[in-house]
Amino acid sequence: MRQNMLISERYVTFRCDPTKSAVCVNFIDEEARCIVEQVFVQLGEGDGRRTFVDMEEFVGRTLAVELWPCKSEWGSYPEGELDEETAESRRRFIACEADYTDAAHYSEPHRPLYHFTTARGWINDPNGCIYYDGLWHLYYQHCPGSTDSMWDNNHWGHATSPDLFCWTERQPVLRFPHQASGTGFIDRESCRACVTTGNLIFESPDGGFTYKFKSYNTAGCGDPKIFWHEESGRYIAITLRDITSYSIASSPDLVEWRHESDVEGYRECPEFCRYRIEGTDEYKWVLNGGDGAYRIGDFDGHEFKPDPLEPDRPDKYVHLMEATRNFTEKYNGIFIDSTLPDTENRYTAYAHQNFDNAPDGRHVRIAWYTVDFHKYGELFTQAMTVPQELSLRRRPVGLRLCAMPVDEIKAHYGETRTARGENPSVAFEGGTAFDLTATLEQSGALAVGGYTITYSAADRALTVSGYGRSFPVPFVAGSEKLRVRALFDTFCAEFFFGDGEVYLPLKPYSEAQGITASATGPATLTLSTVVRTVK
Repeated sequence: MRQNMLISERYVTFRCDPTKSAVCVNFIDEEARCIVEQVFVQLGEGDGRRTFVDMEEFVGRTLAVELWPCKSEWGSYPEGELDEETAESRRRFIACEADYTDAAHYSEPHRPLYHFTTARGWINDPNGCIYYDGLWHLYYQHCPGSTDSMWDNNHWGHATSPDLFCWTERQPVLRFPHQASGTGFIDRESCRACVTTGNLIFESPDGGFTYKFKSYNTAGCGDPKIFWHEESGRYIAITLRDITSYSIASSPDLVEWRHESDVEGYRECPEFCRYRIEGTDEYKWVLNGGDGAYRIGDFDGHEFKPDPLEPDRPDKYVHLMEATRNFTEKYNGIFIDSTLPDTENRYTAYAHQNFDNAPDGRHVRIAWYTVDFHKYGELFTQAMTVPQELSLRRRPVGLRLCAMPVDEIKAHYGETRTARGENPSVAFEGGTAFDLTATLEQSGALAVGGYTITYSAADRALTVSGYGRSFPVPFVAGSEKLRVRALFDTFCAEFFFGDGEVYLPLKPYSEAQGITASATGPATLTLSTVVRTVK
C-alpha cells in the first residue's frame, strides 16, 4: 500500500467524507528510513471539503505514501479494514495544491473572530508559548487531518502574532513521532528560543520557526516546564511525577540534572512563575496545574513552600477529575461548575500556559478552550482562550492571582457604545464578537448575551443563569461595586469578576446575531464590537 508522491506544492490536501472509516496516511523519507508526517483522515468523495497539511519544507522532494487502517488509543473516530483495493480508491483523494484558500477558508459561519482557531483539524493544549524578537509564538497540540483524531498523532502546531490577536498560522515545528505537551524558554547562554516536550529539549536557530534537538532532561518526562532561576543560578524543570504530583529538578547547563523535591496534588501541565505583589516590592511564586488551580508561596530553587490557606476561603478548589478529588488545598484559578457530576468534563479552559520572555515584565497566559466546532459541521475544532494579563493582587478574599483580557484587544474594537444611569441598556443588532465592561450595585443584576448575573453578599456568591443552567460562582465583593467584564465570540463567553480574581469561561451554544446588555439599578455599561482578527 506504498506509492511514491512528488511533493510539488506546499499543501497536501485530503478530501473528507464523514461516512468513511478513518485511515492513517504516512509520508516516508525512504532515504532516511523514517516517517516525516502522519495524518489520520476520513478520505472520500464527501461534499468536496478538504483538510490539509503544510508540507513546505518537503516541496520538490519525493516521499513514499502509505495507507493503513487507523487504530486509535482513544477510540475517537471510526475504524475499519483497509485492503489494497480500498486503499487505492482512497488514495485518489490526496493531492498537492499550491494554495489552500477556498471560499470558506477562515470565514466559516462558526469561526470565532478573535479567539485563535487552527485552519483545519483538532487543537488542544498550548505549548511552548514564548515572546521572541517582536513576535508572540503560540505552539499547540494539533492533529491536522481530522477533528476526531485527538491525541493520536499530535504535532506542535505554530502561529505567530505581533499583538496576541492577529495570528498567522505557520508550519508545525515538531511533527511525527507524536509530540506531547511542554513549554518554551530562552537559553541563558545562546539567547535562543528553546522548547521542551517529554524529556527532549530543542533549540531554534531562526527565532522560533524551526527547532533542532539540543539535549535531554533526564530528571523527568511528562509536560515539562523549564525556566532559569536567578537566585540559585540554575535551570529548574518541573515535570509530571505521576497522575497527581510533580517533580522539581535543577541543572546548570540543561544537560546534567539533579532531583530536588516533589509536589503533591496537581494534575498535568504545570505552570510555575514569580510575581510581584501589585503595589509592593514583595514577590511570591505561584504554582498551578492544568485546570488553573493554584497555590501561592516561596521557592528557593529546591522546594516550593506554599503559604497557609485562609481557613474559610470561599474560592476553595473544586476538583476537576476524580484523580484530584482529595487534593483540595488550592484556589480555583478558573471557576469549575461544582453542580456538574464527576462523570462529566467539568472544564471549559484547560492547560493554562504563560508566554515566556514577555516584554516589560508582563505575565500573559492563554489556555485551551474546549469548544466543539466540529459538531456544527466544521473541519476545525477547539480554540484558545482570549490572552490574559496576570497579576498578584490583594483582594477582599486575600492575596489572589488575577486574570484580565490583555489591553491589546482594544486596538481591535469597531464601534463602542456606553449607557449609564438607572436601569441602563445598550445593544448591537448584528455581529457575533463583543467586549462588555459593566459596573453596578451589588443589589443589581446584569443580563447579557443570554446570561443573567446576580450577587448575594450573604452567600458570598454570584448566580449565573443561562442556556438552561443556573449555578453559584464564589465571589466576595467586599465594599466595592460589582464589576464584570464579559467577552463574547462565536460559541465563546468569558467572564471576569472584580479585578479578575474569578475567571469563568463558558460555551453558549447559540447562533444568535447581535447582543443586548442591561442592568437593574444604577450602572454603567460600555459595549464594544470586536472586528475579525484571526485570518
